[in-house]
Amino acid sequence: MANLLEKKDGNGGSGNGGPIRREKNFPNFVKYESKSYTIPLIMFVLGLLFVLIQGNVLDVIVTIIGVVLMIGGVVIGISLMTSFSPVTVFFASMLFIMGIICVANPGWVAGFFLKVVGLCILLNSLISIFTEHKLKGKSEKYTFYLVTDIVSIVIGLLLFLFPKAWLDTASWLFYVFGVVLMVLGVFNLYTSYKVYKEGRYVNDGSGVVWEE
Repeated sequence: MANLLEKKDGNGGSGNGGPIRREKNFPNFVKYESKSYTIPLIMFVLGLLFVLIQGNVLDVIVTIIGVVLMIGGVVIGISLMTSFSPVTVFFASMLFIMGIICVANPGWVAGFFLKVVGLCILLNSLISIFTEHKLKGKSEKYTFYLVTDIVSIVIGLLLFLFPKAWLDTASWLFYVFGVVLMVLGVFNLYTSYKVYKEGRYVNDGSGVVWEE
């Protein structure tokens, strides 16, 4: 199994026209594979919020964010007195409008946020299953990767289809769901790195390519 990825040549490709090759280590994973670990990180952070904060507190946080956005919009608007700019006007107006929405309906905003996160988790897990399918028969941890993604799909569906239910649910269930999200986030981070480190594939800029 090759662990090194060849360097680019002067023409922007590898010397033999194959994939760009870099050493498969953690720094390069963090630098070049952000698309692989962004969603798992979001899952972990969201789970941590669920553990530390209860549903009704999320409404309060959204309201506070709304007030901050409104103040930011007003402050930027005041700055227009000295230097007018259409872009600044638009930006200030959007901040103020978003702040009003957060203050007027914090529950809807929190639910919408959870719905978006659920959709991202769902799509990320489906893409991961497609990518990890290339490891079938080539990695003894394929089943672990697959189960992690299937559970993540279920969590993503629950967040996407019933976001408000989680905000209104009992505190202990909210806590348990947060712990599950955190664990899945860690598992998905682990899976992403292991597939990157031990998988016999490289990214050639257009997709996954298997090494011979």
